[in-house]
Amino acid sequence: MSISPVLADYLGQQRVHYEVLEHPLTTSSIASAREANIPADKLAKAVIVRRGERYSMCVIPASNQLVLEWLKYGRQHSYEIAEERELLGLFPGCEEGAIPGLGEAFHMDVIIDDSLMDKKDIYIEAGNHTHLIHINHYDFDRLMMNAWPAPISCIKGGGTSDEQYFWAPPEGR
Repeated sequence: MSISPVLADYLGQQRVHYEVLEHPLTTSSIASAREANIPADKLAKAVIVRRGERYSMCVIPASNQLVLEWLKYGRQHSYEIAEERELLGLFPGCEEGAIPGLGEAFHMDVIIDDSLMDKKDIYIEAGNHTHLIHINHYDFDRLMMNAWPAPISCIKGGGTSDEQYFWAPPEGR
């Protein structure tokens, strides 16, 4: 399988021109970027969050980590990162852990880190651990037209405390 059938259908319906890149088997988005020889900040990875019984997709650079506090600040709701077992069945045609960063293809609300919106080229998981999809800026912007852009991630740090964040939203207004 080179690309998820659901994803291929969605991209076709949206008339998106894309390129499929093959890379050696990987188990993380940062490793996929390295193996495909692309900058990690141009690989849009999906992180699925839950608010009650509803799931949303956060799309962030592979070089970053989602900051739930910033997501809560921007959306005015608390979220939790969904566990892998919760995702079974939500992404048909995709291998576990290889979720494409196009939530609308899977009927999911999308929250996108605004740092991805100014990239000339974007790459996303193809639904498996050996392929990426390359999409140009124009088409990616069109696909993210209904997404909510916000600063929801930061460059990965070494610890788990707030001290690792390079930016924080302003305190309450």
